[in-house]
Amino acid sequence: MGIQSGSVRKASVFCAVVFSLLLSACGGDGYGGDSGGAGSYTVGGTVSGLTLPGESVAVTLVGLQTLQLSNGSYSFSAYPVANGGMYQVTATSSTGNKTCTVANGTGTVGTTNVTNVDITCA
Repeated sequence: MGIQSGSVRKASVFCAVVFSLLLSACGGDGYGGDSGGAGSYTVGGTVSGLTLPGESVAVTLVGLQTLQLSNGSYSFSAYPVANGGMYQVTATSSTGNKTCTVANGTGTVGTTNVTNVDITCA
């Protein structure tokens, strides 16, 4: 029985190691994103309402990447999100002490890039 018990234990450890390796090979960042292969899309939109020279707003994608943005289009290109993955974008602070609101800041990625996460500062 001692030999059989050791064999079962070794087989269990082997299976656990193989399972861990298989999971790590799947990729992903835990937020529905992946390493940019087929079926992954960017999240972005437009910033408006910043009127002072050099004024910007800090915008974050699910705590993964923060961009310091001025007026115009933006995209979180470093963190593409897989089809069906969820995203959340927040505006945390403005250098001009303006209040910035996010429209369409949460959602689920479909089969195209998300381009309507708009940030308006006033």
